[in-house]
Amino acid sequence: MSSDPHLARDLSVSAMRLNRQLRLRHSSDRIPVAQLSILTTLLREGPLTTGELALRERIKPPSISRSSHALFEIGLVERVPHATDGRQVLLTLTAEGRRMAMEDVAERERALAEQLTSLTDDQRNTLARAAEILTEIVERAE
Repeated sequence: MSSDPHLARDLSVSAMRLNRQLRLRHSSDRIPVAQLSILTTLLREGPLTTGELALRERIKPPSISRSSHALFEIGLVERVPHATDGRQVLLTLTAEGRRMAMEDVAERERALAEQLTSLTDDQRNTLARAAEILTEIVERAE
């Protein structure tokens, strides 16, 4: 059994490599991967302020502002008034932004599912349990 530092390193490297491979398969060549990440976060989380989005994306607010403005300009996000804070706006997906985000998520899931077909039942069961554990780790960290 690996020691915790080695396990942590191995998991970190594997997660980064898998994430990079899946992100490189994004279905749109219209927008950069970072902007596509914003769309998929809005799809998953719902409307967010730029500050909330910056926290979730782990990107500085000025970068989120630039990216969200670009997404607004091409009609993939819209700005709606915040329900309780008149100084803020929420970013939300347009129908086209939702479609693009959903296509990207589906493409990544298809690519990963394709790789899973070559695994044994035991390997798939192990990965299912590992996914549960990783979700627990991520939720504790958030």
